Formats: sequence, C-alpha cells, structure tokens
Amino acid sequence: MSPTHSTESEVEASPKKPVPSPPRWRSSRWPTFAALAIAVIAAAVAIAAWFRAAPESASFTDQQTAQAKTNVCSAYTAVHQGVVRNTHLSDPNPKDAAGQLAIAANARLALLGGGAYLRDRVATQPATPADLAQAVNSLANTIEQLGVGYLAAANNTVLDPLRHDLDSQVAQINKLCG
Repeated sequence: MSPTHSTESEVEASPKKPVPSPPRWRSSRWPTFAALAIAVIAAAVAIAAWFRAAPESASFTDQQTAQAKTNVCSAYTAVHQGVVRNTHLSDPNPKDAAGQLAIAANARLALLGGGAYLRDRVATQPATPADLAQAVNSLANTIEQLGVGYLAAANNTVLDPLRHDLDSQVAQINKLCG
C-alpha cells in the first residue's frame, strides 16, 4: 500500500478533529447588556418616582368651593325629599298587594338610588368642603344600607340603629347646608 492512499479502515480508526463552532458568546452578549441597561434605567426611574414628593392637594378658589357646596346641597335636598316622600307613602287600599309592593319598591329605589346619586355628586364636585363631603357620603351609605335592609326584610333590631344614624346625619347636613 502506498502512503498516500489510505483504506477505509484506517480512516475510521484515525481520530477526527472537531469542527469549531461559531462563537456564540459574541452574538448573545448584546441582548444581555441591553436588558441590563433597560433594567438599570427602570430601577432608576422607579427609585426617583418613589422619592418624588407627593403632589399637594388641589386648592380651590372660594367661588369653586361655594359652587360645589351649592351643587352637593341641592343634590342632598332632592334626595332627602325623594326618600321622605317615597318611604312614607301608604296604600289607601291595604288589601291591594300590588299597590303595597309598588310602594315598597319605590321606597327601596329612593334609598338605593338616592345613596348612589349622592355619592356620585360628591365625587364630581372635588371642591366640596371636606366636612360636607364626609357627611353626605356617610348619609349615602346609611340610606343604601336601609334600602338593602328593606330588600332583605331585616327586622327592626337591624333597621332601627340605621334609622337613628340617618336622623343625626340629616341634622348634621342640614346645619352644613343651612
């Protein structure tokens, strides 16, 4: 055999050189650095936002405050009248089940709808004086609780404290709106 010709068995027996793979580290490092840079920037923004001073509460002119008070007090007056009117109705024919049900439904609607309406009016009038806003929101919660109590046919031990709270809340708002 000649030294330039090799047989298949000799080729199979000789160790093969591994083919070098392309350098992967060069192509995959830049996304890592980009992600790291983005993370550092995001962390810096988050830290800056954390330590930034909280915005001061909005200040309103006397005219804006007066207008908000007028609007909220008008809403309160309308709801108060609707609640009183619809919770004190009586059916002239006590044997009329449909009439009694209609009267009860109107009372519940006045309570639940009135509470939601008052809360909405206060929310849309940010210049409302804080004491009035708190009192009206408290009243809204109470009349909604009464409405749900009536829907659930709650007994007087549940409803009487709410009625008592309602009386004191009405007196307080009457003073604030007076």
